[in-house]
Amino acid sequence: MNGERFDKARLDELGRRAELSEYTFASTAPGVGRLVAGLRAAWNDVATRWHVRPLAAQQSAFNTALVDWLAQRQLEPGDVDTRRIALDRAGAQLNRDTAAVAARAARLGGDLRARGVGGGAILPNRIRRRWRLAYFSPLPPARSGIADYSAELLPYLAERADITLFTDAPDAPGDLPRRPTAAFPAERWAYDLPFYQMGNSAHHAAIYHMLRRYPGVTVLHDYVLHHLMAELTLGAGSFAAYAREMGYDLGEAAAPLLRDIRSGRAANPLTEVALNARVLDSSLGLIVHSHTVAEWIRAVRPAARVAVVPHLVAPRRTHSRRPELHLPPEALLVAIVGQVTTTRQLPLALRVFRRLLDDVPDARFLIVGQVLPEVDLDGLLAELNLGESVIRLDYVESFDAFNDWAATADIVLNLRYPTLGETSGAALRVMAAGRALVVFDHGWYAEIPDGAAVKIPPLDEEALLAALLALARSPERRAALGEAAARYVAEACAPAAVADAIIDFIAALEPAGA
Repeated sequence: MNGERFDKARLDELGRRAELSEYTFASTAPGVGRLVAGLRAAWNDVATRWHVRPLAAQQSAFNTALVDWLAQRQLEPGDVDTRRIALDRAGAQLNRDTAAVAARAARLGGDLRARGVGGGAILPNRIRRRWRLAYFSPLPPARSGIADYSAELLPYLAERADITLFTDAPDAPGDLPRRPTAAFPAERWAYDLPFYQMGNSAHHAAIYHMLRRYPGVTVLHDYVLHHLMAELTLGAGSFAAYAREMGYDLGEAAAPLLRDIRSGRAANPLTEVALNARVLDSSLGLIVHSHTVAEWIRAVRPAARVAVVPHLVAPRRTHSRRPELHLPPEALLVAIVGQVTTTRQLPLALRVFRRLLDDVPDARFLIVGQVLPEVDLDGLLAELNLGESVIRLDYVESFDAFNDWAATADIVLNLRYPTLGETSGAALRVMAAGRALVVFDHGWYAEIPDGAAVKIPPLDEEALLAALLALARSPERRAALGEAAARYVAEACAPAAVADAIIDFIAALEPAGA
């Protein structure tokens, strides 16, 4: 480049032309226009699927990478290019609109083939063809709650749609058809829609990149995606890429914050800035598990197609593993279940438990799940002199065993704060097992029926102590909470109803008369 800086107008024009788009077939013929356009689209599908489209996808990917590289050469780290932001946002909108047209064409082409146009079995017009979904998600044995969610959902969803798993986990269980993630661009015309499970961890890196290129329906498990985006940008050594993502979400307001982060005057706002705007803008429809998150999305994207579908919990038998702990019969067992991060408020929980021991000296505290290095558990135990009162289990490999441990404690704490817009699968499994649950009264947790959990103000140590004392003194109260919790999960989180709601939402995205 000989040290020259590219002209912004030329760079913007390159960005607009980076993604190659297909011709959309239409016909003005009266009466049979839609059929004619559909036949043309179906013929084009056959003629271009295996050679032309892969070449177009490869060229588009190269064009976009080149424009991104040129844009980053123009800016100092931490700068915000408002034209680039506008171009990024316009590009996401255009890509989503193109994907919507492609999805309609794929659906229509499949309908025509199923009804015998161009050969094949004939499907009566009154019968709707099953959806063909390309499914993207972490899968077991990945250490991910969303992997467990997919494992429970897929058998029910596969009864209602034709599912192909796009995954790079060859040891994932199940007998559904599967393909490598990288195969989807060349094979995407065989499916009506891509269906993405999106969360805030590195397990979703490849899924995020695919979602941006090929918009579909997204199940958004976490509203805040900042940890994932930081991993994809800063984790790859590119502050410029991180600045671009911050600019996409915040616009010019990102500039002073980025300068402070770059200079060390401010930390990365991992919980304050969602960094989810590209996912919101690149989704044809969004499924969330709480009304709280639906309201957050509508506040920033009023036109977004959003559905609230409860988190599912498949029914399963569990049994208490208390005998393995060799506790006295009268000992009260308080637990935290699931991966322990700083947002799980373990220091607060242990401080309150230390005070609880003054009244309930035989109580024990059980930790089921991996404690991340950011939580200094050894230091906490030494500081609070808890010694043998705390029982530690690391990550539980077996999902059945995890559910058994969730059914073991008398009281389970799920004190996540701040909320990142998550719905806790671990909390729901505790409830399904009929255990007494204590949560902070905010986000999705506030939507739990009052009789199915004890809800206290966030970070209120005195309220937590009072709740634990009351539950410790009343086995009847614990039993009533557990019964109400199990009943709520059985009614609200039934997998068959969840799968029906997902298919209903996908079908509702079709335009009238399609």
